[in-house]
Parts: sequence; structure tokens; C-alpha cells
Amino acid sequence: MVDLMVVVIGFDIGGANIKAVKISVNGKNIVLENLVREYMPIWIRGVKGLKEKLEEIKNRFKVELGKYFVGVCMTAELSDIFYTKSEGVAKIIEVVEEVFKDAVDRFYVNYDLQLVKAEEAKTKPITVAAANWAASAWFLERILPSHGLANAIFIDIGSTTTTIIPIVKGRVAVRGKTDPEKLLYGELVYVGTLRTDVASLIDRAPYKGFYVGICREKFSLVGDVHLVLRYIKPEDYTTETADGRGKDVENAVARLSRVVCADKDMVSIAEVREIARYIYEVEIFKVFQALIQIRSWLVSQNVDLDNFVAVVAGIGKHIASEAARRAGFVKIIDIDELVGYQLAGVIPAYGTALMVLDKLGVVDVNSTQGFRSSL
Repeated sequence: MVDLMVVVIGFDIGGANIKAVKISVNGKNIVLENLVREYMPIWIRGVKGLKEKLEEIKNRFKVELGKYFVGVCMTAELSDIFYTKSEGVAKIIEVVEEVFKDAVDRFYVNYDLQLVKAEEAKTKPITVAAANWAASAWFLERILPSHGLANAIFIDIGSTTTTIIPIVKGRVAVRGKTDPEKLLYGELVYVGTLRTDVASLIDRAPYKGFYVGICREKFSLVGDVHLVLRYIKPEDYTTETADGRGKDVENAVARLSRVVCADKDMVSIAEVREIARYIYEVEIFKVFQALIQIRSWLVSQNVDLDNFVAVVAGIGKHIASEAARRAGFVKIIDIDELVGYQLAGVIPAYGTALMVLDKLGVVDVNSTQGFRSSL
């Protein structure tokens, strides 16, 4: 081991959100110095906006010239501002390389749970596209065994998507590596806590004792559902709303009422709450279906699921917990309980930072000491 002070910034560059952590190591102690989770819609702000946001975070983290390292995982390459994922990966890498050119080195996570340099990442773009799951998986292989958890299902629900990672005998047991593959195997579900269009989830809704068809317009997002049902607070509603208006219950009720072609004068808050409850149940069922698909595959491989735990993360932990319970997982653990501080919303960024430390040989990240420091 190298006994020196090392600073690493880990990034998860998503299409809707930027997550970043700054960690430092001195001896065997890993210290989480700062973290960021901010809305950054790349389809609106573009590559220029991404560069500005990364520069802002760099300044906020107060890194010293030539005395820090950078690790990156990404999903923003899927944004339709890029014609292909290859173009998206290349553009994101170019921005990172420029903004952090004064770092000692920069690394990118690929779907083989490894770090590669910019040149290789550009040459093999599909291997780094949407590989944020791999950063989480790498982290899970180290944190779970240290807590005596050899078998687990990790469920991370963010603003937009749900990532599911099975861990069997301490090792990642995914079948998919790319997004299309993970959609096929139930390891990726395109439902989240804030940005999912309500009209993409349901085809009917309860209304005054009946079920009625819905208006297929982008009138409401699931952020309204979770706000009305009090699973999130207005300050948690970090994305844009469907109509650009406020993130309070009154405005959320107005948006949800339009889903059944009504308005807030035609339905009460109590009635809208029942509509929201129905939408919430449909969303839970989407995650439940994926969990059952994965359970079915594991059982077919003679894996005993009786001793499995569900580990939940992300701002949609409440969805993950309920879906896991219905899918038959008796023990459900919040990832923050294992880590010791609130990292549930930035696990891929944190995992990426630790991957860099491991590559540098600075600290033994398999040691529990690496996961028990605090802010």
C-alpha cells in the first residue's frame, strides 16, 4: 500500500442528474469530504451546460492542481442530443478530459467492472455507455461481504430508472451488460421517482367510482404522485414539472387531475389522492415484475432465495422496499445502514471513486475500514 494523501472525485454523469463525490485517503482512512446530486438535463443545457456544471463542481470541491484523480461512469450518452451512443460517449469524455486536464489521471468505468483510460473508452464506447450499474456492482461485491451478506438483490431507484443487481455468493450475477440487455433480463426498469410520464404507466384511472381512459399528454409526472402521497417533499422534486409550474401539492393535484381530462375544480384533493395511489401501485408492480423475473431465473439456476436480502438505494427507496416485500424478500436493508452515512442517491459515483483508489493501490477497499469513515 502507498501511504500518502490521495484525493479522488467520482462522477456519475446522467442525462438528467449529475452525481459526484469527493473522497480523500490518508493512511487507511477513507473520508467522504463532499457530495453533489443535482439536476442537469443535458437535453436542455447541452454539452456546454455539462461542461459548465462540471467546472462548477470542480470549483466547489476545491481540488488542488495535479493532486487529485477523477473517475467517471455515465448514462448521459443515451440522450437524444447525440445521434448515437458512440457520439455521446466521445463528447462526454472530451468534456471530462478538458475540465479535469489538471488531474493526475482520469478513468472511466466499463461494463466489465473495470477502469479504462479515455482512448480505450472512445475505442469501445458501448462498454462504457450506461455502465453506472457496474460501479455499483463493484462496490456491492466489497461492501456486502464485509457485513456478512453473501446473497442479495440490490434495487436502486433514481429519478428516472430502476437498476436491479443480483449478488450470489458475494459475486455479481447479472445477465445483461448493455441497456437493451438489462431491459431484456429485468435488470433495468424505466420507471423512477420523479421524471416518469404518468401517461406511459397507466391506460386508465379511478374516477368517481369508475375506471376511465386517460389523456395521453404529458400532463403529469410521477413526482406529482409521490408528492401528493407524501413520499417526497417539495425540495426533493428536483426535476422540472410537466407544466413548468410549482412543486407544491396544489399544483401537483392540478396536474394529476388533467390525466383524466378533469381539473382541480372538478375533483377534490382526496379524489386525486386515490388516482395517485393507483398510479403508485402500477409503478410498484413494474418493479415487482422485474424482481420476480430475476427470482425466477435464480431459482432455475438452483439458487436458494430463502437467505437473500433486498438492499435498497436511491430517492425511490420507498418504492424499492415495497416491491421487494411483495416479491418475497423478508429482510430489506437501506444501503445507508451499511455504508454508515447518506450515500443512497450517489452509489455509482461513490463506487467509481473507490474503484480509482483500488486501481491506485492506495488503500485496501476490501477492508471494512474503507467504508466506515464519516463526513
